[in-house]
This record gives sequence, structure tokens and C-alpha cells, in this order.
Amino acid sequence: MEPVTYSLKRNNTNSQEYYNTIREFTNTVLDHSQKTLTPIAEEYMQYLQKHNLEKIRGIEEYILELICFGVLWETYAKMALSVRIAPFITMAYMSEWRKKHQRVKPLIDFVRGMFLTIFFISEKTKNHFSPTPTLVNIDQVCKWFESTGEFREQALRFVRWRAFWGTINQDDLNEIFITIHNFTIWFEENTLIELGKFTQNVDEFLKNSGKRFLWREDRISSTRARIEYHLNMVGAELMNRAFRKDYEVTETKAVLLPGCMRGKSNNDCNAKRVKEGLICAGCIPECNVNKLRVMGEKQNFKVYIIPHASDLSLWSPQKGMPTRGVVASACVTTLVEGGWELKRYDVPAQCVLLDYSGCKKHWLCDGVITQLDIRELKRVI
Repeated sequence: MEPVTYSLKRNNTNSQEYYNTIREFTNTVLDHSQKTLTPIAEEYMQYLQKHNLEKIRGIEEYILELICFGVLWETYAKMALSVRIAPFITMAYMSEWRKKHQRVKPLIDFVRGMFLTIFFISEKTKNHFSPTPTLVNIDQVCKWFESTGEFREQALRFVRWRAFWGTINQDDLNEIFITIHNFTIWFEENTLIELGKFTQNVDEFLKNSGKRFLWREDRISSTRARIEYHLNMVGAELMNRAFRKDYEVTETKAVLLPGCMRGKSNNDCNAKRVKEGLICAGCIPECNVNKLRVMGEKQNFKVYIIPHASDLSLWSPQKGMPTRGVVASACVTTLVEGGWELKRYDVPAQCVLLDYSGCKKHWLCDGVITQLDIRELKRVI
């Protein structure tokens, strides 16, 4: 199959080349951050601890937050700052309503698509150079990030960084933003060299399919820049490292899979609906979800199908119940946002990327059945 945007397998029989590459390159990213982002992150951690704002997390998470800020600022800041009047609060609410009210989700998505196109996205500013961050500009961009529904988790973290930056004198703050900008340039150049072979179709897809997403709620999600794929690849690896200890001490394990891995369409699938999602009924042996369900029965983990934009709060720890760790699989562009959402709900999580994108909703008119690397899943579990 010709990959739609990215492929971890490329021409290989599995994705092990990718996983070896991403682990080595993530080490390089962390090494490069030692004299650039790490000092900023350490000062931020001291600020959080001094004011008792949160339980201190692993350094990898804070470095990832800074990388996300740099990449997303360069990609979207000018567009976000061009928006003056928009239904920011309504859009933010709608992004949550669509998760909790699946029956009216199509109507909500229709309205969101109209609002995105009319108010939030300007093609004239999309690829222009972004301005240097200021505290006022960061406030505006964070509001835009949250309202789109695509960057809510990042926005929540950037707001706290903004509070920290508000305590720093202007000269030192300028140095911080220059450091982040320079790191972002290094990151873009080096991810293209190291990870670009896995994302060769992204630019062609954007060129040929960009107009398809006009008026659609998934316009931002499906038209991510190539560097955002690389950001999420590195981000997924950093998250796995940062969340690993909490995951390892959980008593039960669950694997969360997207609906595009099913061997039948949504209407024909016999999966049983439960509170958290869908449970495979094993109706066809060759279904990728069914294969993992059978494997789970042998290796003591449960498999759930999680429809798009599901309410992940349903996986929060329940009093009196065994602690539950999850391994989630999704497209590259959605994993960091989903991982941080699970983190916000205190769900110990790991992730395994889909080998390629191909669902009918976002990528292909007819859709293709997706898959993940079984060896990597076993390793992570």
C-alpha cells in the first residue's frame, strides 16, 4: 500500500527500523537539549516546586513541552495572532461536548468546521514566519490553541509556562525565546534528515488534498506540517520514557485501538459497546483487532476499540479497583495530545504508533485497514 502521509514500515516487513531510529534520535535530542532546553526546564521545575503548583514530573516531559512550544509557535503563531474576533469559548466547549455526546457529534463537528474556516484559519498567514513570542502574544496563541480543540493539552501546559515566564526580566526572557527558536531550527533540520524517510508523502498529500478539508472540523488535524509528524514521533518516545515507571506498577493492562484497525466497517462490526469503548466479538479471524484480542487472552491484557474523539476520562482510576495501565495506538499526529490527556486523568499510559494512516474519516475516501508493529507492542506491554 502506498502510504497516505507517513509509513513506519516503508518497504520493510515490519517497523523495527523506525523504532531503532527513533530511540537513537531521541537520545540525540536529549543530548542536544543539555546546554539549551534543560537549564530552562530545570529553572521551571524549581518555580513549580517553590510555589507548590504540581507534583514534579520527569525532565523529559518538560523538555517535550518546550519543543512543542517552539514547533507549534513557528507553525501556527502568526495565524493565531491574525484572529481578532472569534467564538473562542464556544469552540473550546464544543471540543469537549463532542467527546461526551456522541449522538450529536456530527452536528457539533459541522458547526466546528464552519467556525474553523470562517474565524480561525487564514491561508495567507499559514506559512509565514512567526513573530518573536511576547507574554501578550502567548496569551492570544494559547487561547487559539485551546479553541481549535487540537492543542488543548499543549495550551494547558503553555499557560503555566507563561506564568513562569512572567516572573523573568525581559533580557533573560528574550534569551529564553532565542534559545527555543534556535533549538526549533536545529530540530526541524535534523528530524528531516533522521525521520524524513518515514514521512515522504506528507507534502504531496497537503498539496493534493488540502482543499478537501475546507469547512471540515478535522482541517487542522489532517493538514499538519511535516515537522509536526516528526515532533509527535519524538514526543511519543519521550512520553513513553517519562510515563514508564507509573505504567510498570499497574496491576492490569489494556490496549486501546482505533476503529480503523477493524476488518469490517463500523456498521458491519459486531463489537460490543461498553462504557470505555467497544470490545471485539471475534467475528472474523483475520481482523487485526481480533488478532490482538486473542493475543491478549494469552498474555493477560484486554483490548478495547476506542472511537475517534472518545472521552478518555472514562479511564481514570476508580476507587477500590485495580490500577490499570493502558497502551494506546493512534496516528502519529494525535498521540502527544492523547498522551497528555490520559496523563491529566491520572492514567498510566504508553503508546505504539500505527504503522501508517488510512482511516476513511480523515485520510482516504474508501479507507484502508491499519495496523501496528506486534513486536513493539509486546515490548511496550
